[in-house]
Amino acid sequence: MEKAFLGEITVTEHLYLKAADYGFLKFTGLDMNASIEDAINKDDLPLLVNSKERLQKGPFSVVLRVRDDNGTYKPFLAEMKALAGKDTGEIYIHIAFTDVNCLLDNERLIKEMKNITAAIFDILGDILLEYDRADDLLEVYYVNDSRKHYLTAGKHEECIRRIREHIASEYLDEFDEFTKNIQTAEKSFRVKLKIEKTDELKGGLCIIECKVVGKKVIGCIKTENKNKMKDVNIDLINDKDAFLDMLNKRAVKEQAERIMSRGLKNNYFILLDLDNFKNVNDTFGHIVGDEVLTMFTKIINEKVAGRGIVGRMGGDEILIVTESIRNQTELRNMLRSIRATVEWRFKNDPRALNVTCSMGVCAFPDYGNDFQTVYSICDKMLYIAKEKGKNRYIIYTPELHRRYIGDASDVPESAPSSDFVNDKIAVMHRLVDNYLTLHSCNNEIIFSEIGKAFELSEILVVFENFTTAFQWTPECVKSDIEKIAYFKPEEDFGKLFNKDNLLVLDGLYKLDGKCADVSACLKKKDVNSAIFYRINRGGAFWGYVMFAKSASRRQSWSEYEIMALSITAKVFDVSVYG
Repeated sequence: MEKAFLGEITVTEHLYLKAADYGFLKFTGLDMNASIEDAINKDDLPLLVNSKERLQKGPFSVVLRVRDDNGTYKPFLAEMKALAGKDTGEIYIHIAFTDVNCLLDNERLIKEMKNITAAIFDILGDILLEYDRADDLLEVYYVNDSRKHYLTAGKHEECIRRIREHIASEYLDEFDEFTKNIQTAEKSFRVKLKIEKTDELKGGLCIIECKVVGKKVIGCIKTENKNKMKDVNIDLINDKDAFLDMLNKRAVKEQAERIMSRGLKNNYFILLDLDNFKNVNDTFGHIVGDEVLTMFTKIINEKVAGRGIVGRMGGDEILIVTESIRNQTELRNMLRSIRATVEWRFKNDPRALNVTCSMGVCAFPDYGNDFQTVYSICDKMLYIAKEKGKNRYIIYTPELHRRYIGDASDVPESAPSSDFVNDKIAVMHRLVDNYLTLHSCNNEIIFSEIGKAFELSEILVVFENFTTAFQWTPECVKSDIEKIAYFKPEEDFGKLFNKDNLLVLDGLYKLDGKCADVSACLKKKDVNSAIFYRINRGGAFWGYVMFAKSASRRQSWSEYEIMALSITAKVFDVSVYG
């Protein structure tokens, strides 16, 4: 095996050489200042770029084509594992290369076997099925202790005849169609069958899912698990989309209505579709389009992670209905993660697919109690996201988007009226003109108007290094710091503010385990949500402005509220300190 072994290398997470055997350096012509990217076929680079996340689960192997010093690419088995630096603790990637041409002198076969292996693990379930069209051989088996245990194997016609004896009579037509697809189908297919109980099989309803890989069909027989979804009444056979790993249109609508009927707060419809997907189908064909859709589905399922249901509305349009989102902060984190992951995944594809995703979002029951109302708002928000340049999400906020969704009769009564929004805008104009420019009104007047317009429970201003304070509540105004229940926060509190000196609390969970004095004070005031603006002087935390809602009001802050109240705080800051 000496000729088969190329050598071992260690690279940084950015793929620069850290250590390398002489044999590898001689073969590739690289030196120790080079990146391994210079020696790997560009089509194989995604396997390396994506390796860091996979290595967290343990070592794995891939086939990479490595360029020799003459510019010729040869396939090598790359066995990869993570190493921690002794001094720095930095994570490195260790790769051992073995020349697979010495093991299997057929690069086409290597590529096909890679695809077959990927297909098997992608659809892995109870029992596996493998049919070789070239040799007309069919195998049905399960794997235990790394060994195949055959239920049947042999020529296609023989095996099918044996299997057919155990198919329930009412499913024979489906079985005959399935056997025909095994020999003729060119893309993935699935079927629902009922198998009579045997010594090897439990019997009952099952799904057979198959993928076509070259001259082989790889399939998986999954027995139907009625208990897995019994609480939500999902039929894993009839409710699943025929191609993607999610609910079909009918089922997602039924489940959305079930979730909406529970009347829980902080839930959302999220309508997604792929940007530039038509170009993918037109340029690369529907096989690549199906590959993109499958990857898109996988990303969405991973990011939703049990916090709701996912269904296909048609084409590349997918609907998420959440049922366990704590607040809008968690929602935005999920949306940002979906958007960034989709962009990153396809940005690194060597085919330059240029695929991203856009999303329209609407809260329920805040802005609708029935499926069609909330879905229609999402659809319009998705349209706005596309119009604004794609690759983004738009969350429906009445103050900003009400004009896009039709007549006033289309908007639930709970949504703020345009007069309410205009009143807020008027307050902001008066603030700038009268308070900052003309100095014709004082703190009490302007903060009273702001508090009433935004339906706040309190505005608290603490400044001059926490020695001076001003407090507005609907009941009264105070400026005697000794009579105001304020807090002087510790250092950890300042670290929670963003670069714009803002901290938005949609709930007190952000303070869990830290800032005990702030949390205690807010609880005492019966405040669950607040916007803080940090006043800085000479780079030091010199005070703050707090806008608070009572516990009885909706916790989440709209984009407009955050923008308007932050401007208010900045205007106060400028007016006091110039």
